[in-house]
Amino acid sequence: MIKIALNSEKAEIEICGMFEKEKNKIEPLFYGKEGEICIIPFENKLRLALGLGDEKTLTIHKIRNWYAKAIKEIKKYPIKTVMVTAIETEKINKKLMLQAMLEGLYLADYNYKGYHTNSKEKINREIILNGFDDIEEKQTMINQIENLIESINEARDMILEPANFLFAQTLADRVKQIAKESGLECEVLEEKEIQELGMNAFLAVAKGSAHPPKLIVLRYFNSNGPILGLVGKGITYDTGGYCLKPGSSLQNAKGDMAGAATAIAIMRALAKNHCTVNIVAVIACCDNVIAGNAYLPGDVVTSMSKKTIEILNTDAEGRLTLADALTYIIEVEKIDQVIDIATLTGMAGRTFGSLYTPAFTNNDTFFMQFMQAAEKTGEDYWRMPCDPRYHSYIESKVADIKNTGEAGTITAAMFLKDFVKDTPWIHLDIAATAQQRPAVFEYATDCPSGVAIRTIYEMVQQEPILKA
Repeated sequence: MIKIALNSEKAEIEICGMFEKEKNKIEPLFYGKEGEICIIPFENKLRLALGLGDEKTLTIHKIRNWYAKAIKEIKKYPIKTVMVTAIETEKINKKLMLQAMLEGLYLADYNYKGYHTNSKEKINREIILNGFDDIEEKQTMINQIENLIESINEARDMILEPANFLFAQTLADRVKQIAKESGLECEVLEEKEIQELGMNAFLAVAKGSAHPPKLIVLRYFNSNGPILGLVGKGITYDTGGYCLKPGSSLQNAKGDMAGAATAIAIMRALAKNHCTVNIVAVIACCDNVIAGNAYLPGDVVTSMSKKTIEILNTDAEGRLTLADALTYIIEVEKIDQVIDIATLTGMAGRTFGSLYTPAFTNNDTFFMQFMQAAEKTGEDYWRMPCDPRYHSYIESKVADIKNTGEAGTITAAMFLKDFVKDTPWIHLDIAATAQQRPAVFEYATDCPSGVAIRTIYEMVQQEPILKA
């Protein structure tokens, strides 16, 4: 764990960002190229020279990434005190520079505790800031960053948690505790209540499980403005049902609730930092397994919206739970805009790898606000088409729509679009970016990335979310 020290002067190692033009200041083998690292003795301590490349191309996103790489290098050694020195440049505002540095350091310091019988003792590191004395309200900024990263790490823990420890009941219990500690309102609807709401698409997925489903609702109201809704896919383990996944995919099936973890983390961060926003999150939580009473290809179910759905693929389960969750959050919670986050389609990864998250929308203004936030956080999203001609791909001969079709990532989004109607909506398919293989960010090489958490958090820090 990292803690910031504002008044200490002693450090075992100093991280010093240096440009290519400064390469000769260190030693002959250091060239200052982006991401280059060289550790050398310097004035009774060690200095980690961190290459920043050409000063003209420096961005806050590069700072975040390379300082994450630096702390990962330091983690190899039993070092407890680290000095972080301001970069000598006028290109980046010092406050934004420090924010990016701290985000990189905190994100890369994460370790999943796991279930080892003999766990290694985790080193608590102290970060000493050097050259940042002129930043106003520095401690407030540090506290807010700590709350945000702690929330991201909470999401990472949930994504990595084994399915025999994290299922609908235990996730609901965990969310209740998070809500209690952070000042969120939490409501958990049980299976009978879910049945009474007519959420039969959600219940179809949950039928085969020994664990009863839960509908988890988190609320935070601290504004006179509109209400933003979040819907996170909460499949705690996805075997694919009778359309069984291959064995190579099952080892990561426990992470199919990354969308839910993302929504929970956003809610926690906003509440802990007392942000001025109205926001509701809904998670339809269950697992998708094989059993004698599990749903089957060819079944027809009636969703909460009364729209009928033909089941062609039991491994296209996430959109069924999301459909009912979207209907619930719009009709019951009366939100004004909604973002759903889901590890939805394998096609997303085959299209973009782990670099871009496919994003869909029915509202240009709403999406523009989202992308402005993404520009600040350095996360990459690619807008995909919601061309109405794609709707023919999910039309069914025996029901209103079917749950799969060609052009998989697009038709999954078109399926969800049917359930939001005119509500301003964004869909993020994080199937390949929640856990990046290969990693895009230095802080996500061996753990979930936390994608979308910082962007949506940043989005609500901007002007109030507009009603369309």
